[in-house]
Amino acid sequence: MMYESGETPGSGDADDLVPIIMWVLSQAGLVSAEVEADYMWGLLLPSASSGEASYYLEAFHSAIHALKNLMPSPESSPGNSLDSVKQDFSVVSDHGIMKIVIPDEKNGSIVTRTLPIRPGTTTREVCKMMAHKLKVTNPQDYGLYKLVDGIESLLTDNECPQKVKTDLTTHGFHCTFAFKRIDAKIAWPILS
Repeated sequence: MMYESGETPGSGDADDLVPIIMWVLSQAGLVSAEVEADYMWGLLLPSASSGEASYYLEAFHSAIHALKNLMPSPESSPGNSLDSVKQDFSVVSDHGIMKIVIPDEKNGSIVTRTLPIRPGTTTREVCKMMAHKLKVTNPQDYGLYKLVDGIESLLTDNECPQKVKTDLTTHGFHCTFAFKRIDAKIAWPILS
């Protein structure tokens, strides 16, 4: 079973969490946040690398990375409201987060989830986070795929999905990522 009963994919994802952490960091004025995040990664036990602690640490690191790359829009005011952070965050949505589509085989639909990620996050790490987040009982049966023009290709464990997407985008291709059962046959729509 992919989801616990009553749970729907998409609830409580990084679209909401990362902007909130960004706002808190901007209000706190914590100048050593990146060093603190790296220190916490070093302290994280290997057994916790795919659990909640890892997910929230990824969200913290993603918020830091997004703040470092944040370019305020011309119409944004100097105020520090959460709404302005969310609006500005959409400008840099590729920094610190990764959108992944997931086929919901029960309902025959496709849902989108957002994960916080660090630069250099590998496919293996993304799959661990997705399996934990979706409460997948058999994670070895799932993989991360790149979707280009409706054609899927399984990414290897050591590939960096964000680098794959950047390379494809610079060559004029639109790339989306999907997390699905390896043996599932999905007729992907051509996304643009």
